Amino acid sequence: MKLRKYCVFRGHEWIDTIRIHEVPCDGMIRYVVHHVEEEDLHVFDSVSEALEFIATEYVVCDGCKLRIGECP
Repeated sequence: MKLRKYCVFRGHEWIDTIRIHEVPCDGMIRYVVHHVEEEDLHVFDSVSEALEFIATEYVVCDGCKLRIGECP
């Protein structure tokens, strides 16, 4: 099974070290945040929770909006 992979964008720039994978789990969808340099994985119930975590733990993002999209 191939996982859906999204990139995280801050404004128009993508953050090349972080990916979000959409994973089916027990009839629901979970979102796995993968920091490729640190090899960390964190699981969330929603994209908004995942983006909030990224904004507080990985990215200096005072007042900016993070979003997901297709990877370049």
